[in-house]
Amino acid sequence: MGSSWQTTIEGLALSGSPWEVLESQLSLGPWVGAATYELACSEASLPHQDLPVGTLGMRWQGVRRAIHVRSSQAELWGFEEAEPEPVDFATVCSLGRAKGTLQPKWNEATHRRAVEAIQHQIREGAFYVANLCVPFEGPFQGDPITAALAAFRAALPPYGAMLDMGDHHLLCLSMERLLSRKGDQLRSEPIKGTLPLTGDNEVDDLAATALQRDPKERAEHAMIVDLIRNDLGRVAETGSVQVSRFMEGERFPTVQHLVSRVEAKAKPNLRLAELLRSVLPGGSVTGAPKHSVCAHLSKVEAGPRGFYCGGLGWIDINGDLDLALPIRTAELSANSIRYWAGGGITLRSNPFNEWREMFIKIKAIQSAIG
Repeated sequence: MGSSWQTTIEGLALSGSPWEVLESQLSLGPWVGAATYELACSEASLPHQDLPVGTLGMRWQGVRRAIHVRSSQAELWGFEEAEPEPVDFATVCSLGRAKGTLQPKWNEATHRRAVEAIQHQIREGAFYVANLCVPFEGPFQGDPITAALAAFRAALPPYGAMLDMGDHHLLCLSMERLLSRKGDQLRSEPIKGTLPLTGDNEVDDLAATALQRDPKERAEHAMIVDLIRNDLGRVAETGSVQVSRFMEGERFPTVQHLVSRVEAKAKPNLRLAELLRSVLPGGSVTGAPKHSVCAHLSKVEAGPRGFYCGGLGWIDINGDLDLALPIRTAELSANSIRYWAGGGITLRSNPFNEWREMFIKIKAIQSAIG
């Protein structure tokens, strides 16, 4: 919380930084959970807004069995079992109703000023690209599980998740892999470049081609890929970092994105804490270079991001992991919802287009609770 973190397990306070404590407890996993953007910045010594005192900075739960839901089918997965066990879908959740509305915390004029301030800093040489984010907030009523299943059906997110965080639920509709590790193989898959899908294949194909050729999108995407190459390079064997996929179009039910893949071979004896400090927070939600961008964003954004743009996923007992970048992520309390959206700002950014893009990004969650 704030600039000082207290980390506990089963109520017992443990010494060390949050990432070090998590690393020391790997044997009690596998772990499923999430960490906030502010904690990730703190661990990486990056400027950030402080969370309110007493606010949860991360939450990880040891999981031996979990229910995996796909469409109307459900399976019970066990980490120590060879085959998943079918379960009755009706037992997964009690379907109820969920309803809410979302409004941006600031208006278009305020957003334009924030975009122009970033562009001024870019001209002054402070940084190259910055990811500006805005919270959307509103009332929420009903069953969060119902909202999650409706959102999953609408968005089909490859990294969708619903986590119980104690006093609220975290609903993630992310399409972006922040970081995976399997043995000595490291991977990150940044997303930069967004367009809505119309459903007309010919129109969407032409739009995808235009997106890939757009100078603003190409420059922004390339800068973020370079940043992630640098992040992984600090914890990888020399010469092993490579871009195996660059700026390819990928489609989802409501949007299409430009996606790259950066891979590397971990250096010998790479520790979990060192790996997380190197990569988190993700470059696609900060900008480049990270320190100067984060310093600027900490002064201009409407509030701390919380779990949005932090890290979410699972960590195995041997240190293997798969973490999503929790973009398209909502925090649901008993009577309110907060859902952030944002985009990368460069000198070529058009403030009106940046404002419009955020409303494209809230479409899936809004349809689920509308």
